[in-house]
Amino acid sequence: MSQTAAPVRRTAHRGSGSWPPRPGRPRLHRALRWAFLVPAVGYLIFAFAIPIVYNLVLSFEQTSPATISHLTAPFAGLSNYTSALKDPTADSAIIRTFSFTVLSLLFQFLIGFALALLFNLRFPLNRFTRSLILVPWLLPLLVTGTIFKFLFQLEAGAVNQILIDIHLIRAPIGFELSPGWAYLTVLITNVWIGVPFFTVLLYSALQDVPPDLLDAARIDGAGPWRRLTRVTLPIIRPVIEVVFVLGFVFTIKVFDVVIGLTNGGPANSTQLIATWAYNLSFQEFDYGAGAAMNTVLLLIALVAAPLYIWLNRQSLRGDSL
Repeated sequence: MSQTAAPVRRTAHRGSGSWPPRPGRPRLHRALRWAFLVPAVGYLIFAFAIPIVYNLVLSFEQTSPATISHLTAPFAGLSNYTSALKDPTADSAIIRTFSFTVLSLLFQFLIGFALALLFNLRFPLNRFTRSLILVPWLLPLLVTGTIFKFLFQLEAGAVNQILIDIHLIRAPIGFELSPGWAYLTVLITNVWIGVPFFTVLLYSALQDVPPDLLDAARIDGAGPWRRLTRVTLPIIRPVIEVVFVLGFVFTIKVFDVVIGLTNGGPANSTQLIATWAYNLSFQEFDYGAGAAMNTVLLLIALVAAPLYIWLNRQSLRGDSL
């Protein structure tokens, strides 16, 4: 009886296909999972958490070049915020930042969506032109600002030369010398930079529009405009919303373009929140006021975070339905 039972037990054990797990294996696996997270967590701490916390601390301290090296300074309360926000230049920089962001997003969307619709058609060299549209996005922002600075300069600037050659103007325009023209120059440069971002994402969204729906609308007598507004736009609306939120975050903190193009001038007419915070910190050495302006910019940008998460969840729910 015992001789026949033993082989049965061995056969059943072999048929299970696996040996009993060792007691230490689950703990080792958990430790390895946490170990893989260490580099990412360390990067977030040193690249994001520490600078943000240090900037927040600076905004509540009375700092100077003498105290900044000791990492400690007298507590200033809200005086840095009140002094920074009462400054007329700071007020105009905040208003200008919002107008600059709204106009940039508007023109970036209109031009980017038009290009996305164009690339959605079939024509020769479609892929080649699609690759060229990425060039403004790939260039460093400071380099782009410097390039446009040469394009819009008063003497020997390409823009002035073209406008004179086609007889739109008689004398060169001082784009960098007039506050209105300087603001327009910065706006055009930023629109040129942001158009590829809108074009690529909107073009990707257009690929998800079912051709059957467009064909059905065409059979029903819907023209191009009605097919665009009644079929295409409702389908890609979640992508448009997310693109606008991300574009807002990218545009509200524009810094390199302004520094490379106008450096905030003339007469602070192109100062934005980011550039004015830089000016306060590293040109006037008022680190507390500069940190306060950076905190204001951070709070404005953080408004987009919950909106982005909510839009993503709504999009996922719509896809699941």
